[in-house]
Amino acid sequence: MKNLITRDIGLRIRELRKKNGLTIEEAAHMAGVHPNYLGDAERGKKNFSITTLEKLARVLSVSISEIFSRKAPAHTEKPSPVDPRLVALFKSATQEERDFIIHTASFITRNRSRAK
Repeated sequence: MKNLITRDIGLRIRELRKKNGLTIEEAAHMAGVHPNYLGDAERGKKNFSITTLEKLARVLSVSISEIFSRKAPAHTEKPSPVDPRLVALFKSATQEERDFIIHTASFITRNRSRAK
């Protein structure tokens, strides 16, 4: 039973990730996990922690309950937590530029509490 649940959640994450137009690398970086871990988890080879599911739900603009849902989520228009200009910039960037954007955003996030 555990393997079926793990597989189903992984497939649902993959479906939502692709629906959002994100690669494994992009989603992993945005959620703060390693791309290999996300890939293995999507294939049902690794378990998702609750913390990771929460981060992925935020990245994928869904609730955690929608990750566990087998039916398609209701199409209610939710504003994206990410500025569309940033998404467009990220999608058109080279891998080196993406790495720089992620590194810079991580730096800002880590140091935000120090500035207050």
